[in-house]
Amino acid sequence: MKSKHFGISSMLVLSSCLLSCNAPSDLTLKKGDKLQTLPDVTLDYDNAFFDDFSKGVSFDNWYISNSSWGGSNGGVSPKNVNYTDDGQLVLTGNGKYYVDGDIKSVGEIKDGRYTGAALVSKFLVQPGHYEVKMKVLPRLGACSAFWIFAYNVEDGSNHEIDIELPGGHRNDTITFENVLDTNYITEQRSHSQDVKVSDMFGEESVFLNDGNWHTYGFDWYTDPEMVVYYLDGLVTGVSDVFVPNLQARLWIGNWFPVTSAFVGSADFEKDNMYVDYIKYIPFKDQPYEEFNPTISGVAFENEYPKAPVAVPTVNKVANGNFEKVNLANGEIGGWKATKRLSENKELQEVIQVVDGEGFDESHALSVSDGGIAYQVIDSVYQGFKHDFSIHAKGKGKISIRYYGASTSEILDIKTIDIDSDNLSEYTLDLVAPKGSQNIRINVETTKDNSILIDNVSLKQK
Repeated sequence: MKSKHFGISSMLVLSSCLLSCNAPSDLTLKKGDKLQTLPDVTLDYDNAFFDDFSKGVSFDNWYISNSSWGGSNGGVSPKNVNYTDDGQLVLTGNGKYYVDGDIKSVGEIKDGRYTGAALVSKFLVQPGHYEVKMKVLPRLGACSAFWIFAYNVEDGSNHEIDIELPGGHRNDTITFENVLDTNYITEQRSHSQDVKVSDMFGEESVFLNDGNWHTYGFDWYTDPEMVVYYLDGLVTGVSDVFVPNLQARLWIGNWFPVTSAFVGSADFEKDNMYVDYIKYIPFKDQPYEEFNPTISGVAFENEYPKAPVAVPTVNKVANGNFEKVNLANGEIGGWKATKRLSENKELQEVIQVVDGEGFDESHALSVSDGGIAYQVIDSVYQGFKHDFSIHAKGKGKISIRYYGASTSEILDIKTIDIDSDNLSEYTLDLVAPKGSQNIRINVETTKDNSILIDNVSLKQK
């Protein structure tokens, strides 16, 4: 096995003490406990692997996947894989409103929408300690995951251990308050634990798309058969059924499941998952079946990222500059278009994209005579801070509304009243109140008035 940074002895020694130095001989782990290695299990540091991506994506260590699974998505693309000059792996996901056109997918959807990114280890893995420090892709609709996988075509078994976010779908509430831990022998023989993180930490609320780094991982044992999942050093779940025993490959990435019931609807243009490091330390004397999982659909060496990129700044607003101009089925590239019941004009008369009237003579959105245009940004929880900005002129109202689980009650509202003949920039500093789950950006006018908007931006601090 090749380890890009094997000169990390101090880090590995520290990991050894954290994992095993204090493990009692009768250790029984349960949710909420501090992670420890089981007694009489030794970590094989001579064959450990660590990558912090400070020198990019290693062709020796990683395949970049160029494939698809699950159907009705765009698969994963090498063009969505990048790294920054300070060693962050950037894995981009393109949602429902992606329109750039530079990504052509390999899945059933070919225009770049619903396309994620994934790395696959060239080395084989076995029972051991697995850890990733990452920031998940923070929107619904994309599954951020860290997993091992081995598919045996002879008997149709897929030996797999998954950490997936967001969780909550088993309780019909998809949320970044939950993480889903699953281990498989086959699709039918599996054990999933949908864990609410605040219960584990004993805190009022923990949201895993908060923009902070979190460490996720699992310890995979075969004697005794057990998978111990953890988050930020605390156990999230323990499974002793359907534990894999085949050698596998290690995966990291995000993808778009076929059904929105799993992780929600991807109502965004693009957003990113970030990885600080990946660590794998095999266990000694843990039995496993030798196996070499096949891998198909991978990038050529010339498709690997060649130079670092700046840390991307993500605008949470889809079609904020109105370059997508067609009104279809009451939508304009992420914006919903509607009107007051008292207005007799057709919808396309009161809401339309106009050319040459926006900032620097670009496209802009015109809302007039009781028209209403709005966009909902999901997964905005209490305490989340955003910078909001918009260019506008005319006469109308722009409001930022915070909602909880339903839209029946507005938790908080911030309003900008526009009454100006000049296109100017307006800004708000936003902090989500307690109970928040979504933001709605609302643009509205009254009879005989109109408002023109452009460059709508919502950026998380």
